Amino acid sequence: MHYINNLGAGGAEKLLVDILPLMKAKGHDVHLIYSNNKANVEKYDTLLKNANIYVRNLKVSFYNPLQILTLIRIMMREQYDIVHAHLFPTQYWLAFASIFKPYKTRLIKTEHSVFNERKQYKILKPLDGFVYSKYNTIIGITNQVTDNLQNWVGKNIKLVTIENGVNLEQIRSAQQLNAKNDYSFFNNDKFKILMVGRFDGKHKDQLTLIKSLNYLPNNIHLYFAGNGPALERIKKEVYTLGLKSKVDFLGMRDDVYVLMKMVDLNVLSTNTEGLSGVTLESLASGKPFIGSDVEGVNNVVPDESFLFPNQNPEKLAAKIQEIVQNPIFRQDLIIKAKQFIGNYDILKMVENYLLAYESHFE
Repeated sequence: MHYINNLGAGGAEKLLVDILPLMKAKGHDVHLIYSNNKANVEKYDTLLKNANIYVRNLKVSFYNPLQILTLIRIMMREQYDIVHAHLFPTQYWLAFASIFKPYKTRLIKTEHSVFNERKQYKILKPLDGFVYSKYNTIIGITNQVTDNLQNWVGKNIKLVTIENGVNLEQIRSAQQLNAKNDYSFFNNDKFKILMVGRFDGKHKDQLTLIKSLNYLPNNIHLYFAGNGPALERIKKEVYTLGLKSKVDFLGMRDDVYVLMKMVDLNVLSTNTEGLSGVTLESLASGKPFIGSDVEGVNNVVPDESFLFPNQNPEKLAAKIQEIVQNPIFRQDLIIKAKQFIGNYDILKMVENYLLAYESHFE
């Protein structure tokens, strides 16, 4: 069983939707439980149910501790071998419920972010230490995530690193579906740049990419795919900067892989990442990609030619201009990405997860 807050637009949620059908296809009985579906991406439930994965909505706020009682009843009834938690705060509820779990059930937790905001409050350290100690294995998505967590909760916890992957076959086979989606917004002769990411106002940095337009010629057009609480503020900034004619906001999309393959350049301007799925997906798209020089991006690209300084619109613009004007450089980025991305095939990630599960029953 996998357990998460909801199936919203975040990276952990998308990863689950990708890996659970692959686990099912390998012959495992896979269930998913989440607290509520208020922010769910509509297609995620459908994809999982089409893969014959049992999905249960507890229909409570993910901050509601009463779901602890429901978890206890479910674990006692189903007698799971593995229960795998993914995000805060549901990881807390599972840890408390585990006091009454069946003897054979092993608990796994994936730490999806290098930044644990609870570290700001030292008073929470003992509580976090207790919660993490209830898990038989903690999986960090990068070595930095694993090291940071160990420094926070101590060394008496089993920690392993399993890097995220992406569905390379799904990305490579993505096709434009005009019957389903309207792509008329691409019907222009501009150099098209796409950024995919949540408008969270903190981690992602769409504004730096927007401001880079002030240093670029008029033949550049930006497209943003994603929603979030900072979206309206960013739209107002675009209007204030006089760039409305150069920027389109596409909202939440279910065809991101198609969009990535249709534009001339994919960009990720960001402040913080755990391990950037958007970076990996962009590298697999067959189009050039550049991203901010931050942890979670700079360690999952072939070399520094794929990077630009964080929060520096002028230098980002210079990088974009180099790509626009130099077809040899563009092609070099594509070739390097194609050779590199095989290291992050999601099939390898799934196999490593299953090995981590099975290690508890040897």
